[in-house]
Amino acid sequence: MKPVKWLAYSCLHAPLTDMAAFNWMIGQIETHKPDVIVDLGDSIEAMAASKFKDSHEAEWTLRHEYDTHCKLKQAVREAAPKGCRLVYLPGNHEDNIMRPGRLDKAVRDVCNWADPRNQPELTHWHIAAQYKYCRVQGCFRIGQVCFAHGYEHSGSGDENQALYLGNEYGLTVLGHTHRPTPAIMQCRKGVGVPLRYYYANAGTLRQMDADYMSRKRKALWGQAVVVGEALPVKSPRMTRCWSAHVELFRMYDDSFERCSERMAS
Repeated sequence: MKPVKWLAYSCLHAPLTDMAAFNWMIGQIETHKPDVIVDLGDSIEAMAASKFKDSHEAEWTLRHEYDTHCKLKQAVREAAPKGCRLVYLPGNHEDNIMRPGRLDKAVRDVCNWADPRNQPELTHWHIAAQYKYCRVQGCFRIGQVCFAHGYEHSGSGDENQALYLGNEYGLTVLGHTHRPTPAIMQCRKGVGVPLRYYYANAGTLRQMDADYMSRKRKALWGQAVVVGEALPVKSPRMTRCWSAHVELFRMYDDSFERCSERMAS
């Protein structure tokens, strides 16, 4: 049985994507040559559907978000090896577009992010899940590896989701929090008893100067991808049938230290 090579990234937030991080991610695709690329969602900002839109008048339209996002998705597709499967999992920002109360009901349907008339590039991508905190509807799986955008924000959120969404001996790959894990992490019970559940977080590829982070613990934000391979087993196995690692581009403080150094020189 041949293992399936995969690469997962998260949170482009077009048109707020950090192009240096995005181009680095394209380089990772060219280096690792995955069989499957998984976009973990929040690939559009969807400011028009934000609950904070009344206090922040965006300088761009939803049409601009979609056009920008399609160009990014096209760049990923063109960098991918021939025959690579392209998988897209919606995040909470995509979900906001069609959620009642966010956009006027009269225009909501014509704004649908998943409609190929709005984003033609999505005809090349498989939308593999819904944004539901659910083991069945909210995930995409390759063997023992579970992929989901993510639903929790707390420090233990990734671990909680791995225990619920994943399987024993399996790996759960998440985004959502913009906080990459430094490596593949093992779930633990209480103060340290190791459990046979594992998780990783791909962080974000967004610009890291978000205004709403100015009073929060922004140093945990980072730009990364998760890369691995998994046997396409169809039943639980009493051993790990996958391998994976986190490739880190930079953390929040790194990006601003480099910017300060450039300004000083």
